[in-house]
Amino acid sequence: MCHKLDKYLYIDIYKLFMSNIVQNVWNFLDHNPCIKKNMENGLINTRALAKFLIHKKMTDATLDAVIGAIRRYPLSKHTETSTTANMMLKKIINLSTRSKLAEIYLTKDDEIQKIIPKLFDIIHYVQGDVLRIIQANKSIRLLIDNKNLVELLELFPKHKILDVDKNLAEINIHIHPEMQNTPGILAEISNELAINNINIVEVMTCPPEMLFFVRDDVLVKAYNVIHELCKPKNIS
Repeated sequence: MCHKLDKYLYIDIYKLFMSNIVQNVWNFLDHNPCIKKNMENGLINTRALAKFLIHKKMTDATLDAVIGAIRRYPLSKHTETSTTANMMLKKIINLSTRSKLAEIYLTKDDEIQKIIPKLFDIIHYVQGDVLRIIQANKSIRLLIDNKNLVELLELFPKHKILDVDKNLAEINIHIHPEMQNTPGILAEISNELAINNINIVEVMTCPPEMLFFVRDDVLVKAYNVIHELCKPKNIS
């Protein structure tokens, strides 16, 4: 009886051990779009990838165990979603950019709430001024034109201003209506920017528009990456 219990206990421990390996490997792949994309295209050697994971101390499992975890990764499901999203990205209606933006981080309280309406005395939509307001649980963020920054800062008490981030830029993506119900659109764009070492400062969606905010000095590069992603491929 004791022998059987030891056997079952060993099996349970082994299953737990293997489960942790799979979880660690899959988590790594989920957060590395470049590797995952190359796996989808059949450009990754599984054994070489397993050695890389062990070398980088992503897991302390044996080589065979890591290879097994990589092979069990549900790539087909990711590939299907990615393929559909990529096809939909070719239907993007328009891309536009805007530079020289700034972001103001404010505390969220009654005093700030009373000041917010005064923004509209300074921001002139007819003249093309920008005002994006993001409300979180503990803070409010304002995205505006640099030219209005000084005047807007004067509205708020200094102790209510948490931070100011200058030299931002916006990429406005006017999406096709079908894209609103297509999984993976945001992920594909974000992954492509990440692969090209472009940090996304902020993302906002207001259908039919998606707004990506990046640093001013990488705006052209980010625009070209997204434009290339959305451009229909010529098949000869």
